[in-house]
Amino acid sequence: MRRSRWMVPAVLGVGLGFGPGLAAQSAVDLEATVLPESVRVGEEFTVRLVVGQERAGDVRFPALIDGPESIEQTGPAQIRSVDEGRRWEAEYTIRAWRADTLVIPPVEVELAAAGGVVRRLQPPAVPVMSVLPAADDPLELRDARPLLSLRALPWWLVLLAAALAGLAWWTWRRGRVAAAAAEVPLGPGDLALRDLARLREGWVRQQVSGERFYDGYEETLRRYAHVTRGWAPSRELLGLGDSDTGLVAALRHSILARFARLRTEWEGPLGDVDVGEAFVRADMEESLPADESGEPGVAPDGADKDGAGGAGPRRNGGGA
Repeated sequence: MRRSRWMVPAVLGVGLGFGPGLAAQSAVDLEATVLPESVRVGEEFTVRLVVGQERAGDVRFPALIDGPESIEQTGPAQIRSVDEGRRWEAEYTIRAWRADTLVIPPVEVELAAAGGVVRRLQPPAVPVMSVLPAADDPLELRDARPLLSLRALPWWLVLLAAALAGLAWWTWRRGRVAAAAAEVPLGPGDLALRDLARLREGWVRQQVSGERFYDGYEETLRRYAHVTRGWAPSRELLGLGDSDTGLVAALRHSILARFARLRTEWEGPLGDVDVGEAFVRADMEESLPADESGEPGVAPDGADKDGAGGAGPRRNGGGA
């Protein structure tokens, strides 16, 4: 009887001493999942650990998940508390580099509310599939195509492309013919007038100086005289005849403006251009009757033009 009296308090003391720990362990809800359930080599998947407890308290998760060398944790653990500390969640991002059934070791967590009790969560195995086809998989092999082969096109599309190409070629050809017909060869008179007009525009826009203006002015007149009269630019003005008084006057004024260092007024160069243009136009008009007279005395090309009734040499090829 005495032994039974002492045994009851002892059993009650032991039960009361271990009761809180056992109650805390039985009140913990553990869950470990993997999303997605199967992955391919190199793809990321998430290991999710959930710990639920009746009393609020901290839960310590490991920073890294231990595992084989074929896995890699690509980021830190994402740990958050839900329901005022009664539920804790942790997510780990993992990537596997080997095609196999990946078995992750148990993950240990520490429950601070239960006096530092350590619990283990076992994540499920993860099937990791290879990105390469298996050796026994039947693969569809296509015949090799030539390097310059084209896919079959509808007949209407081929005809439309041919019609558009023909239309583009016809338009381009017609434009070239029209451009060639519009290009009329310029004679020495037209070329001289064009150069003088460019000099006038450059002087009005103040794009050329007085020296450059008279350089171009004199060069234009000398080139015109060389083409129409065979007068070399190196010869003196005495080489010109008495009928070329307009040209002689224009060249002399140019020489005075260039070498005598006369002060050139704004209207002076423009007046010189007017003199040069008037001389060229008058010379072109004088050459037209000899070209268009149609008299029987005019000798054809290649015949002797020194006979009676023959016209003199053409002074200005107003045409080509």
